[in-house]
Amino acid sequence: MAKSSVALHRSSEQDDAGARALQRRHRAGLLVKVIEGVFVEAPAWATLDARGRHLLLARALGPTIRPTAALSHLTAALAYGWPVVGVQPDRVHVTDGATARTEHRAHLVRHAGSPEIGSERWVLDGIPLTSRLRTAVDLATTLEPASAAVAIDHAVRNGSISVEQFAEALPPRPSRGSVRARTVSAALDAAHESAGESYTAIRMVQLGLPRPTAQHPFTLPGGRTVRVDFWVPELGLVVEFDGKQKYTDREMLDGVDPGEAVWREKVREDRLRAIPEVRAVVRPTWWHLVELDRFHTLFRQHGLLV
Repeated sequence: MAKSSVALHRSSEQDDAGARALQRRHRAGLLVKVIEGVFVEAPAWATLDARGRHLLLARALGPTIRPTAALSHLTAALAYGWPVVGVQPDRVHVTDGATARTEHRAHLVRHAGSPEIGSERWVLDGIPLTSRLRTAVDLATTLEPASAAVAIDHAVRNGSISVEQFAEALPPRPSRGSVRARTVSAALDAAHESAGESYTAIRMVQLGLPRPTAQHPFTLPGGRTVRVDFWVPELGLVVEFDGKQKYTDREMLDGVDPGEAVWREKVREDRLRAIPEVRAVVRPTWWHLVELDRFHTLFRQHGLLV
């Protein structure tokens, strides 16, 4: 069950004095208005990230969501804790069996169709969520592939769904969204260990690179075995996602000085380049991944693409 500990204050037509008190506190800057008539304490709002604020909006809208509906698409993904990149979650999404066509409101998008809730019946403040598999398919058919793949790959990585289940659930061609959904499917792999690796994988699919092997082991001179994020044997190519976190996160550093961590990474890369079958090592960062053209340019600079 998805939970939130941030309290909401609702005004009521049956309590004029209470409603006026909330308005006074809002004017004084003590409360933040989530939607008309629903407020949250300003300090609590300030602590929330984009995901937390979106789920608070979903809770605020709860009384307006019909019994025939379930939170879906991006909203359900965020409630499940899936990472979402490149999308501003400004409106809550529901799938509503009482809706004949998709409807857009100020804070709400109602998608037509009977929501698939699943046997686990996950809820947010009593509002059901579409099943994780249904949520994954909805993301894949409606979002830009990179955003969808990062979220869905997280569910694959934690065992919520399998790549096979996802592929079988995709709509047949030429259904709307079927092509982009299959682009997403081609990038999924339970071996990916982070959102950065998921992001790298979908960008490699979008560039048309051969399918890589994730977490491929190499034996370095001296007998030490290391794993690389991606290995493309057809190109003799190693691709390593280079996130800042590995040089700044105390847990990942495990007591190692950041400068020493950078040096060790350089030595490791030099030893990888010394392996006869390795012709190139490419290290994309978040900056490269955000724009596909930047990612493409990175490979062109290594003579791998035209």
